[in-house]
Amino acid sequence: MKRRTFLFGTLATCLAAGCSSRNREVLNFYNWSNFIAPNTISNFEKETGIRVNYEEFSSADVMYAKLKIGVTGYDLVVAPGYMVRRMMRQNLLAAIDPPLDLQALLPHLRKPPYDPDLKYSTPYLWGTTGVAYNKTRVDGTPTSWDILWNEKYKRHITMLDEKRDSISAALFKLGEDPNSTDPKVLARAKAALLKQRPLVRRYTSDFTDDLIREETWVALGWSGDVAQAKKSNPDIEYFIPSEGGFVFVDNLCIPKGAPHPENARRFIDYFLRPDVSAAISNHTGYANPVIKAKELVRKNLLNNSLGYPTEDQLERLVYQADLGGEEMAWDRLWEEVKR
Repeated sequence: MKRRTFLFGTLATCLAAGCSSRNREVLNFYNWSNFIAPNTISNFEKETGIRVNYEEFSSADVMYAKLKIGVTGYDLVVAPGYMVRRMMRQNLLAAIDPPLDLQALLPHLRKPPYDPDLKYSTPYLWGTTGVAYNKTRVDGTPTSWDILWNEKYKRHITMLDEKRDSISAALFKLGEDPNSTDPKVLARAKAALLKQRPLVRRYTSDFTDDLIREETWVALGWSGDVAQAKKSNPDIEYFIPSEGGFVFVDNLCIPKGAPHPENARRFIDYFLRPDVSAAISNHTGYANPVIKAKELVRKNLLNNSLGYPTEDQLERLVYQADLGGEEMAWDRLWEEVKR
Protein backbone atom coordinates (compact mmCIF):
# COMPACT_ATOMS: atom_id res chain seq x y z
CA MET A 1 0.00 0.00 0.00
CA LYS A 2 2.01 2.92 -1.29
CA ARG A 3 1.23 6.38 -0.01
CA ARG A 4 2.73 8.24 -2.92
CA THR A 5 2.00 6.26 -6.08
CA PHE A 6 -0.50 7.31 -8.73
CA LEU A 7 -3.81 5.70 -9.52
CA PHE A 8 -6.25 7.81 -11.56
CA GLY A 9 -9.73 8.10 -10.15
CA THR A 10 -13.05 9.24 -11.51
CA LEU A 11 -13.29 12.81 -10.27
CA ALA A 12 -11.60 14.51 -13.23
CA THR A 13 -14.12 12.97 -15.62
CA CYS A 14 -16.99 14.02 -13.40
CA LEU A 15 -15.71 17.58 -13.08
CA ALA A 16 -15.27 17.87 -16.82
CA ALA A 17 -18.87 16.76 -17.33
CA GLY A 18 -20.13 19.19 -14.72
CA CYS A 19 -21.92 16.49 -12.76
CA SER A 20 -20.87 17.84 -9.36
CA SER A 21 -22.72 21.09 -9.89
CA ARG A 22 -25.99 19.34 -10.75
CA ASN A 23 -26.17 17.15 -7.66
CA ARG A 24 -25.98 18.56 -4.15
CA GLU A 25 -25.47 15.12 -2.59
CA VAL A 26 -21.92 14.84 -3.89
CA LEU A 27 -18.44 14.99 -2.38
CA ASN A 28 -15.45 15.50 -4.67
CA PHE A 29 -12.45 14.12 -2.75
CA TYR A 30 -8.77 14.35 -3.84
CA ASN A 31 -6.32 12.18 -1.88
CA TRP A 32 -3.01 10.31 -2.04
CA SER A 33 -3.17 6.86 -3.60
CA ASN A 34 -4.02 3.96 -1.26
CA PHE A 35 -4.30 6.34 1.67
CA ILE A 36 -7.67 5.15 2.90
CA ALA A 37 -9.34 1.91 3.99
CA PRO A 38 -11.27 -0.17 1.43
CA ASN A 39 -14.67 0.50 3.00
CA THR A 40 -14.22 4.11 4.15
CA ILE A 41 -15.90 5.69 1.14
CA SER A 42 -18.61 3.09 0.61
CA ASN A 43 -19.64 3.19 4.27
CA PHE A 44 -19.81 6.99 4.19
CA GLU A 45 -22.00 6.84 1.09
CA LYS A 46 -24.34 4.31 2.72
CA GLU A 47 -24.64 6.32 5.93
CA THR A 48 -25.16 9.72 4.35
CA GLY A 49 -26.53 9.17 0.85
CA ILE A 50 -23.72 11.38 -0.43
CA ARG A 51 -22.01 10.09 -3.58
CA VAL A 52 -18.23 10.41 -3.46
CA ASN A 53 -16.21 11.13 -6.58
CA TYR A 54 -12.74 10.02 -5.56
CA GLU A 55 -9.51 10.96 -7.33
CA GLU A 56 -5.93 10.15 -6.32
CA PHE A 57 -2.82 12.23 -7.01
CA SER A 58 0.84 11.42 -7.51
CA SER A 59 2.33 14.20 -5.39
CA ALA A 60 1.30 17.17 -3.29
CA ASP A 61 2.79 19.43 -5.96
CA VAL A 62 0.28 18.08 -8.49
CA MET A 63 -2.63 18.78 -6.14
CA TYR A 64 -1.33 22.25 -5.32
CA ALA A 65 -0.75 23.15 -8.96
CA LYS A 66 -4.38 22.39 -9.80
CA LEU A 67 -5.70 24.60 -7.02
CA LYS A 68 -3.19 27.33 -7.84
CA ILE A 69 -4.21 27.61 -11.49
CA GLY A 70 -7.87 27.75 -10.52
CA VAL A 71 -9.16 24.23 -11.10
CA THR A 72 -12.49 24.22 -9.28
CA GLY A 73 -14.79 21.46 -8.15
CA TYR A 74 -12.83 19.83 -5.33
CA ASP A 75 -14.61 19.75 -1.99
CA LEU A 76 -11.94 18.03 0.08
CA VAL A 77 -8.21 17.62 -0.52
CA VAL A 78 -5.43 16.00 1.48
CA ALA A 79 -2.32 18.14 1.93
CA PRO A 80 0.92 17.85 3.94
CA GLY A 81 1.53 20.44 6.61
CA TYR A 82 4.05 22.60 4.75
CA MET A 83 1.62 22.71 1.80
CA VAL A 84 -1.25 23.74 4.08
CA ARG A 85 0.74 26.77 5.19
CA ARG A 86 1.50 27.73 1.61
CA MET A 87 -2.15 27.41 0.58
CA MET A 88 -3.26 29.44 3.60
CA ARG A 89 -0.85 32.19 2.63
CA GLN A 90 -2.22 32.20 -0.91
CA ASN A 91 -5.87 32.21 0.21
CA LEU A 92 -6.64 28.84 -1.37
CA LEU A 93 -8.40 27.27 1.64
CA ALA A 94 -11.74 27.81 3.34
CA ALA A 95 -12.07 27.87 7.12
CA ILE A 96 -13.45 24.71 8.74
CA ASP A 97 -16.82 25.56 10.26
CA PRO A 98 -17.79 24.69 12.93
CA PRO A 99 -14.33 24.47 14.55
CA LEU A 100 -12.88 21.11 15.50
CA ASP A 101 -13.03 19.60 18.98
CA LEU A 102 -9.31 19.80 19.69
CA GLN A 103 -9.61 17.74 22.86
CA ALA A 104 -10.43 14.70 20.74
CA LEU A 105 -7.00 14.93 19.04
CA LEU A 106 -3.62 13.70 20.19
CA PRO A 107 -1.91 16.53 22.14
CA HIS A 108 1.06 16.95 19.79
CA LEU A 109 -1.29 17.48 16.82
CA ARG A 110 -3.52 20.15 18.36
CA LYS A 111 -1.31 23.16 17.54
CA PRO A 112 0.84 22.29 14.53
CA PRO A 113 3.16 25.10 13.40
CA TYR A 114 1.64 25.30 9.93
CA ASP A 115 -1.91 25.97 11.25
CA PRO A 116 -1.74 26.54 15.03
CA ASP A 117 -5.50 26.94 15.50
CA LEU A 118 -6.43 24.17 13.03
CA LYS A 119 -8.68 26.71 11.37
CA TYR A 120 -7.99 25.49 7.83
CA SER A 121 -6.92 21.89 8.29
CA THR A 122 -7.85 18.67 10.09
CA PRO A 123 -5.06 16.16 10.81
CA TYR A 124 -5.78 13.02 8.78
CA LEU A 125 -2.89 10.55 8.92
CA TRP A 126 0.61 11.15 10.21
CA GLY A 127 3.93 9.39 10.30
CA THR A 128 7.68 9.83 10.16
CA THR A 129 10.47 9.85 7.62
CA GLY A 130 13.38 7.62 8.58
CA VAL A 131 15.43 4.65 7.45
CA ALA A 132 14.26 1.15 6.57
CA TYR A 133 16.75 -1.70 6.38
CA ASN A 134 16.95 -5.46 6.02
CA LYS A 135 18.37 -6.87 9.24
CA THR A 136 19.83 -9.91 7.45
CA ARG A 137 21.79 -7.72 5.01
CA VAL A 138 22.94 -4.93 7.30
CA ASP A 139 25.53 -5.15 10.05
CA GLY A 140 24.39 -4.51 13.61
CA THR A 141 21.58 -2.16 14.57
CA PRO A 142 22.04 1.16 12.76
CA THR A 143 21.01 4.42 14.39
CA SER A 144 22.38 7.14 12.08
CA TRP A 145 21.66 8.69 8.69
CA ASP A 146 25.23 7.67 7.84
CA ILE A 147 24.01 4.24 6.76
CA LEU A 148 22.59 5.79 3.58
CA TRP A 149 26.16 6.78 2.67
CA ASN A 150 27.79 3.44 3.56
CA GLU A 151 29.73 2.10 0.55
CA LYS A 152 29.22 -1.46 1.82
CA TYR A 153 25.63 -1.24 0.58
CA LYS A 154 26.45 0.25 -2.83
CA ARG A 155 23.62 -0.16 -5.37
CA HIS A 156 21.35 -1.50 -2.64
CA ILE A 157 20.37 1.94 -1.30
CA THR A 158 17.09 3.62 -2.30
CA MET A 159 16.36 7.31 -1.83
CA LEU A 160 12.94 8.90 -2.06
CA ASP A 161 12.23 10.82 -5.23
CA GLU A 162 11.00 13.71 -3.09
CA LYS A 163 13.34 16.66 -2.74
CA ARG A 164 12.12 17.66 0.71
CA ASP A 165 12.88 14.24 2.18
CA SER A 166 16.12 13.39 0.39
CA ILE A 167 17.79 16.78 0.67
CA SER A 168 16.76 16.93 4.32
CA ALA A 169 18.32 13.51 4.94
CA ALA A 170 21.64 15.02 3.90
CA LEU A 171 21.04 18.07 6.09
CA PHE A 172 20.22 15.90 9.10
CA LYS A 173 23.38 13.88 8.47
CA LEU A 174 25.44 17.08 8.37
CA GLY A 175 23.91 18.34 11.61
CA GLU A 176 22.19 21.22 9.82
CA ASP A 177 18.66 22.59 9.92
CA PRO A 178 16.62 20.22 7.71
CA ASN A 179 14.60 23.21 6.47
CA SER A 180 17.62 25.39 5.72
CA THR A 181 17.62 27.82 2.79
CA ASP A 182 21.17 29.07 3.44
CA PRO A 183 23.06 28.76 0.13
CA LYS A 184 26.25 27.61 1.85
CA VAL A 185 24.41 24.93 3.82
CA LEU A 186 22.54 23.74 0.72
CA ALA A 187 25.86 23.55 -1.14
CA ARG A 188 27.14 21.16 1.53
CA ALA A 189 23.98 19.07 1.21
CA LYS A 190 24.41 18.95 -2.56
CA ALA A 191 28.01 17.78 -2.20
CA ALA A 192 26.91 15.03 0.18
CA LEU A 193 24.17 13.85 -2.18
CA LEU A 194 26.50 13.87 -5.18
CA LYS A 195 28.99 11.80 -3.21
CA GLN A 196 26.18 9.40 -2.34
CA ARG A 197 24.81 9.15 -5.89
CA PRO A 198 27.04 6.25 -7.08
CA LEU A 199 25.78 4.20 -4.13
CA VAL A 200 22.09 4.71 -4.92
CA ARG A 201 20.20 1.96 -6.68
CA ARG A 202 17.46 4.37 -7.68
CA TYR A 203 15.50 7.43 -6.61
CA THR A 204 11.88 6.40 -6.17
CA SER A 205 8.89 6.95 -3.95
CA ASP A 206 7.73 3.43 -4.81
CA PHE A 207 10.33 1.69 -2.67
CA THR A 208 8.40 -0.99 -0.80
CA ASP A 209 8.55 -3.72 -3.45
CA ASP A 210 12.33 -3.27 -3.67
CA LEU A 211 12.57 -3.82 0.08
CA ILE A 212 10.32 -6.84 0.00
CA ARG A 213 12.31 -8.47 -2.83
CA GLU A 214 15.58 -7.56 -1.03
CA GLU A 215 16.87 -5.65 -4.03
CA THR A 216 17.10 -2.70 -1.65
CA TRP A 217 18.78 -3.27 1.71
CA VAL A 218 18.64 0.31 3.02
CA ALA A 219 15.99 2.87 2.12
CA LEU A 220 14.96 6.38 2.99
CA GLY A 221 11.25 5.84 3.59
CA TRP A 222 7.97 6.76 5.18
CA SER A 223 6.96 4.82 8.26
CA GLY A 224 3.55 3.62 7.06
CA ASP A 225 4.89 2.33 3.75
CA VAL A 226 7.65 0.49 5.61
CA ALA A 227 5.03 -1.04 7.92
CA GLN A 228 3.24 -2.41 4.88
CA ALA A 229 6.48 -3.85 3.47
CA LYS A 230 7.27 -5.50 6.80
CA LYS A 231 4.00 -7.45 6.55
CA SER A 232 5.45 -9.22 3.50
CA ASN A 233 9.06 -9.42 4.69
CA PRO A 234 9.53 -9.58 8.49
CA ASP A 235 13.29 -8.99 8.10
CA ILE A 236 12.59 -5.33 7.37
CA GLU A 237 13.21 -2.94 10.27
CA TYR A 238 12.87 0.83 10.62
CA PHE A 239 14.43 3.51 12.79
CA ILE A 240 14.26 7.24 13.38
CA PRO A 241 17.90 8.36 13.25
CA SER A 242 19.58 9.76 16.32
CA GLU A 243 20.26 13.05 14.47
CA GLY A 244 16.51 13.56 14.05
CA GLY A 245 13.85 13.01 11.44
CA PHE A 246 10.68 14.45 10.04
CA VAL A 247 7.17 14.04 11.37
CA PHE A 248 4.64 14.69 8.66
CA VAL A 249 0.92 15.23 8.95
CA ASP A 250 -1.38 14.93 5.97
CA ASN A 251 -4.49 17.02 6.47
CA LEU A 252 -8.06 17.22 5.27
CA CYS A 253 -8.67 20.68 3.80
CA ILE A 254 -11.62 22.37 2.10
CA PRO A 255 -10.53 24.46 -0.92
CA LYS A 256 -11.83 28.02 -1.26
CA GLY A 257 -14.94 27.93 -3.43
CA ALA A 258 -15.65 24.22 -2.86
CA PRO A 259 -19.11 23.50 -4.33
CA HIS A 260 -20.16 21.22 -1.47
CA PRO A 261 -18.36 22.43 1.70
CA GLU A 262 -21.09 21.09 3.97
CA ASN A 263 -20.49 17.57 2.62
CA ALA A 264 -16.75 17.99 3.16
CA ARG A 265 -17.43 18.92 6.78
CA ARG A 266 -19.65 15.84 7.16
CA PHE A 267 -16.81 13.65 5.92
CA ILE A 268 -14.40 15.28 8.39
CA ASP A 269 -16.79 14.48 11.25
CA TYR A 270 -17.15 10.94 9.91
CA PHE A 271 -13.38 10.48 9.74
CA LEU A 272 -12.92 11.70 13.32
CA ARG A 273 -15.02 8.82 14.64
CA PRO A 274 -12.64 6.38 16.35
CA ASP A 275 -13.91 3.37 14.43
CA VAL A 276 -13.43 5.06 11.06
CA SER A 277 -9.99 6.53 11.71
CA ALA A 278 -8.74 3.31 13.32
CA ALA A 279 -9.82 1.27 10.30
CA ILE A 280 -7.81 3.58 8.04
CA SER A 281 -4.74 3.27 10.29
CA ASN A 282 -5.04 -0.50 10.44
CA HIS A 283 -5.15 -0.70 6.66
CA THR A 284 -2.50 1.88 5.72
CA GLY A 285 -0.09 1.47 8.64
CA TYR A 286 -0.20 5.22 9.35
CA ALA A 287 -1.22 6.71 12.69
CA ASN A 288 -4.36 8.83 12.94
CA PRO A 289 -4.97 11.87 15.19
CA VAL A 290 -7.92 10.57 17.25
CA ILE A 291 -7.12 9.71 20.87
CA LYS A 292 -9.88 7.15 21.33
CA ALA A 293 -8.98 5.43 18.06
CA LYS A 294 -5.79 4.09 19.66
CA GLU A 295 -7.94 1.57 21.54
CA LEU A 296 -8.95 0.10 18.16
CA VAL A 297 -5.62 0.31 16.33
CA ARG A 298 -3.68 -2.93 15.89
CA LYS A 299 -1.22 -3.37 18.76
CA ASN A 300 1.92 -3.62 16.63
CA LEU A 301 1.49 0.04 15.62
CA LEU A 302 1.47 1.34 19.20
CA ASN A 303 4.67 2.63 20.87
CA ASN A 304 6.48 1.79 17.68
CA SER A 305 8.41 3.98 15.26
CA LEU A 306 6.43 2.38 12.43
CA GLY A 307 3.15 3.65 13.87
CA TYR A 308 2.88 5.75 17.01
CA PRO A 309 6.42 6.75 18.08
CA THR A 310 7.35 6.91 21.75
CA GLU A 311 7.71 10.24 23.52
CA ASP A 312 11.51 10.02 23.26
CA GLN A 313 11.26 9.48 19.51
CA LEU A 314 8.78 12.33 19.09
CA GLU A 315 11.28 14.70 20.69
CA ARG A 316 13.70 14.04 17.81
CA LEU A 317 11.16 14.92 15.13
CA VAL A 318 10.57 18.22 13.34
CA TYR A 319 8.01 19.41 10.82
CA GLN A 320 8.79 20.31 7.23
CA ALA A 321 8.53 24.08 6.90
CA ASP A 322 7.03 26.07 4.06
CA LEU A 323 10.11 27.35 2.20
CA GLY A 324 8.24 30.07 0.34
CA GLY A 325 10.12 31.53 -2.61
CA GLU A 326 13.31 29.79 -1.47
CA GLU A 327 11.93 26.44 -2.59
CA MET A 328 13.25 27.14 -6.09
CA ALA A 329 16.76 26.69 -4.74
CA TRP A 330 15.78 23.24 -3.51
CA ASP A 331 14.27 22.46 -6.93
CA ARG A 332 17.52 23.36 -8.68
CA LEU A 333 19.60 21.38 -6.20
CA TRP A 334 17.50 18.26 -6.65
CA GLU A 335 17.61 18.51 -10.45
CA GLU A 336 21.40 18.74 -10.31
CA VAL A 337 21.71 15.74 -8.00
CA LYS A 338 19.54 13.53 -10.22
CA ARG A 339 20.99 14.77 -13.53
